[in-house]
Amino acid sequence: MLDTPLQLVDLETLRTIRQVSEVIPMILGLAISYLAYTAYQQNQSRPMLYIAAGFILVLFVQAPLGLVLIYLLELPTPVLNSIIQIPEFIGLGLILYGLWVPRRD
Repeated sequence: MLDTPLQLVDLETLRTIRQVSEVIPMILGLAISYLAYTAYQQNQSRPMLYIAAGFILVLFVQAPLGLVLIYLLELPTPVLNSIIQIPEFIGLGLILYGLWVPRRD
């Protein structure tokens, strides 16, 4: 009889890999936000400020917010997921607005 994949891979190892993989988007989000904010400072382009803030909300705020809410509040998973998605929606809206609004020279 063949072993199932769950028996071949330790679930605790998968959980650890998943938690570590949350750091990579956070670092990339900070790097992108820093570059967008630097572009804003150099060019005084307000759309770049919206894009920088959007990337911070989408890629950096979710993981720390999720960790804080998990450890501080005993919320059901659907409620927790809904709360964690709020910064993502706002951030995507800011990125869209920054890309859509016309640039003023």
